[in-house]
Amino acid sequence: MNPDANGGDETAELLRRCSSGDAQAYDTLFAAIYADLHLRARHLARGAGATLSTTALVHETYLKLAGRGLALNDRAHFFALAAGAMRQVLLNGARDALAQKRGGSMKETTFDGALAVPSEAEDRVDMIALDHALQQLAATDARLARVVELHFFAGLGFAEVGELLGLAERTIARDWRAARALLQMQLEAGERG
Repeated sequence: MNPDANGGDETAELLRRCSSGDAQAYDTLFAAIYADLHLRARHLARGAGATLSTTALVHETYLKLAGRGLALNDRAHFFALAAGAMRQVLLNGARDALAQKRGGSMKETTFDGALAVPSEAEDRVDMIALDHALQQLAATDARLARVVELHFFAGLGFAEVGELLGLAERTIARDWRAARALLQMQLEAGERG
């Protein structure tokens, strides 16, 4: 996601206008990142076994954010909100699917070691288990949870996450490894328990 494709000044102005309640500015900002969001949503939805189409996931994310009357502090805040909204849409879809199936065919899996979005159905991430593990991680280390949200859910690279959080890329890579290990342990403990 790079809303700065048209220039940092334009993005800063759009963010300022969004914060003042300008719905048209939000629409313009969202349109500027739509293609990037769509690409990231396609990979994320496929890996999460989402029941929504990619376009529906992006549109649901838009609706979740647009209805909130965004007060954006900066780019990092926007990206965090977008990642959180996409995560919530996927989680709601997973919960709905689980309720419909009554848990019958939902397969729990472990968190992929590299956290790359899986391409095979048998490697899909259980969104409910992942959300629970991510909530536990956030309770102990909010920064690690935010790195996971921005990298995994928003699809940002380590350099982008570092820029948004004001940290070095190496620090983000180290945080990613730590978060990945902690989440893996939590997911494995959940499978046993």
